[in-house]
Amino acid sequence: MFDQLVGIFSSVFGLITYSVLVFRVIPWGILLLSAAGVADFFVGLRFSKWQRDNRDQWAEYDRRLNYLNNKAGDYRAAKDVRLFGLGSWLETLYGDYFRSRVYWYRREENHRLVIQWEGLLLAFVRDGLIYGMLIYQLFARQMEVSDFIFYFTIITQYSVWVFGLMNNFVALKTSSYTAEEIRRFLEMPDCFRHGEGAPVPEEETCQIIFDHVGFRYADAGQDTLEDLDFTIRKGEKVAIVGVNGAGKTTLVKLLCGLYAPTRGRILVGGRDIREYDINDYYALYSVVFQDIYLMPTTIARNIALTEEERIDKDNLRRAIALSGLETKIADLPRKEDTLLMKGIQEKGIDLSGGEKQKLALARALYKDGRMLVLDEPTAALDPIAESEVYQKYSEMTSGRTAVFISHRLASTRFCDTILVLEGGRIVEKGTHDQLMELGGKYADMFRIQSQYYREGAQDEQ
Repeated sequence: MFDQLVGIFSSVFGLITYSVLVFRVIPWGILLLSAAGVADFFVGLRFSKWQRDNRDQWAEYDRRLNYLNNKAGDYRAAKDVRLFGLGSWLETLYGDYFRSRVYWYRREENHRLVIQWEGLLLAFVRDGLIYGMLIYQLFARQMEVSDFIFYFTIITQYSVWVFGLMNNFVALKTSSYTAEEIRRFLEMPDCFRHGEGAPVPEEETCQIIFDHVGFRYADAGQDTLEDLDFTIRKGEKVAIVGVNGAGKTTLVKLLCGLYAPTRGRILVGGRDIREYDINDYYALYSVVFQDIYLMPTTIARNIALTEEERIDKDNLRRAIALSGLETKIADLPRKEDTLLMKGIQEKGIDLSGGEKQKLALARALYKDGRMLVLDEPTAALDPIAESEVYQKYSEMTSGRTAVFISHRLASTRFCDTILVLEGGRIVEKGTHDQLMELGGKYADMFRIQSQYYREGAQDEQ
């Protein structure tokens, strides 16, 4: 936007200077050039508005194509792709999304072509009238050849200033459209309390109640979650399972206070979570999400997520030992003061996928929140390694309330209760044995996954 504003001021200065010269030879030319520039502005603005109004049509395809492109080059996903035979399915999916995106690309280019033809027509009319008048004055001996060349150049440059000004205004408006989503996000009403609120529960763990909770994203055509009504008792371990898009991550974000319910209430410790100071509420949870991000600083700061002088060394060593990172760190010359991210830090190191999982566990253990939430943090691991990590989380959080999400059902068999989510609703609830005996959605998913694991093992043999 700064560059566009500089261009606008530059064009305005040039127009003022050249207007004096143009007015001497063709007074009405200024009006004609200005009117053509304004018309060209509205033509360009119409195209920008069309892009803004229709970008949601292709944004979803862009997002999915980018996701597939990234996964295609991510070696961590290769094992699952082979294990479940997803290669041909992914190719078909990519082809469908690509064709849909090309359709909208062609529509965009067709609109752009129409706009360009309209601009050319305006330029033809404008230049024809202005230069025609100059040529007439030259042949009518009202102007010398030297004057003709001089004013021809001046009018050409004046036209550049006019249309440069209009194009900068169009670009400025386009930038405004681009920033619109960010502005809408920043201006969203915040229903959570900041700085004051009810005291958070003091007991070691809390009961969680979803009281007919529903949620819909802004501008979405339907609810993502509908009428969720369940209770997680104190110290209970609950698994939430379901296919991609069932609403599992949205549920976790509601529980953690990142989203507010569209309908219903979430009660923690007997109070609606909106009654707490949201920062105090965040302190209740140790949360590990699927994407684990590292910072180019020491292992200690990556675990404690605070300044060096504020790190509790005893708590840090406890978290490292319980997470299984102790052996790795003991072999490093600078121990927990070793820098991470070799690509940025000259003396840094890189961690393997499994070591990153252990670091994420260490973070959760260091924070020592009263409740634990795992949102598929082990998706990049093989099934056996994932089961071991989940079992370790379970042992480390004995007696605490914990919520586990996994797309591999064998990893959640140790949980007290399993909630099966489908289409934003809870369709089944019970222990692993109860749901297998029920023979419903969960049992079907478990049998299908077990079959893939057995076939994968036979293929490797």
